Amino acid sequence: MFQCARCGRQYPDDVQVCPDDFTPLQADPTIADVPVDPLIGQAFDGKYRLDERLGGGGMGTVYRATHLLIERPVAIKVLSQRFVGDETAQQRFRREARAAGRMHHPNAVTVTDFGMTADGWLYIVMELLEGRTLRDLLAREAPLDPARAVSFMLQACSAVGAAHDLKLIHRDLKPANIFIEQRPNMPAIVKVLDFGVAKFMVEEHEDEDFNTLTQVGAIIGTPRYMSPEQCSGLGLTPASDVYSLGIILYEMLTGVVPFVADTPLALAMKQVTEAPKPLRDIMPAIPAELERAVFHALAKNPTDRPADANEFRRELHATAEQLGLEHAESLLVPTMEALRKAGTESPSGELVIDIARLRAAQAAAMQPTAGKPEFHRVDVALAKESRAPKKRWAMIAAAVALLIAIVALAALAARWRYREILAGNINPIAAAATPSPRPEPSPSPSPSPSPRVVRNHPRRKPEKPSKLESFVNKVTGVFRRGKKHK
Repeated sequence: MFQCARCGRQYPDDVQVCPDDFTPLQADPTIADVPVDPLIGQAFDGKYRLDERLGGGGMGTVYRATHLLIERPVAIKVLSQRFVGDETAQQRFRREARAAGRMHHPNAVTVTDFGMTADGWLYIVMELLEGRTLRDLLAREAPLDPARAVSFMLQACSAVGAAHDLKLIHRDLKPANIFIEQRPNMPAIVKVLDFGVAKFMVEEHEDEDFNTLTQVGAIIGTPRYMSPEQCSGLGLTPASDVYSLGIILYEMLTGVVPFVADTPLALAMKQVTEAPKPLRDIMPAIPAELERAVFHALAKNPTDRPADANEFRRELHATAEQLGLEHAESLLVPTMEALRKAGTESPSGELVIDIARLRAAQAAAMQPTAGKPEFHRVDVALAKESRAPKKRWAMIAAAVALLIAIVALAALAARWRYREILAGNINPIAAAATPSPRPEPSPSPSPSPSPRVVRNHPRRKPEKPSKLESFVNKVTGVFRRGKKHK
């Protein structure tokens, strides 16, 4: 394994130069040869106890520490021991504390203290951040969704824009200096780090120590993210930071940087002379409006770019609103009605949101509607139907069934009466009255006729009425008795 002496990252044996800062890599010492950090457990000025080493950079090492008086975790950056006797490095370290101390912005790391111990250790006390750098995030998840990339860049532009308002140019903006703070139950917050090489716009004329820190012709920064004028050693403006922000946004959207070369000099030449490859050639899904905003920031001439990070942020914010992209400052917070229109309800009852449809709807809401016909949407209620109509139809069906039963009974009664008339049991003329019984006359003697042969005809056995006919007979008998009593 090889290790970079500037950023402290480790690389496999086939890598000879650090990809971020092009520093030659050194052999990583074995575990047995690694000495114990002598600063672990020490208390600086009796206030800050160093608990754990978090990482190292080009100038110092960052530790997790505890403020002993208020039991608060903090981060402390300590100047490396090899720079303790280096007056130039110490001045640069003080410049970082001075630049960060001027910054009072939620998207910039907060510096709370600066000091030097009795042993000569210079240190800066900062807020402790929980999360990871944008470099680590891109190594695992690039390319990012356009909405997520724009949200990160808007926050970074806000911090850099605050620095520009203070006449401060960062000069070393890159993914390794952008920290994504992620806390439980909170959205991601971007923090801009490392103002160690920051340049005050007025100090070329007012600060005599400036030439000792940045000699003429020296290239300060990371060539992969440096502006053409920075690579050429020309004068810097806030637009130089805008170019670096444009390259970072380019990498977030595509997963690659626009220029790659084997040496820092070749890379600097490409920054000055070559045009970047269109983003949509790499990722066709990137909106054309967003691609235009990125290329505006990557213009070779500083005067053709946004003047500072604040102007670039306003342009990017307007593009995000036009495209309906979600971000922390978005005014288009989707309502439940908009989510239902852009989603589909699954059989289990969950609402599946189509992000593309939602963004299209939000973008359409931002477009001017003057001169365009308005089409009102008809909302159909999906609530369960009332049971009142069902009850009404049930009552109608019951009434119809009762009517059919009555008609059937009447038809059976008429049929039975007709059969009785045909059988001679009922006189059709006197059917309404009940006939009175008449006594039979006694037989008178008469001369006996001649004998006749009498044949006994068998009687027809009366048919047994059915249950329905028996019921009808009973009902008819009741009516007859009622009429008789009358």
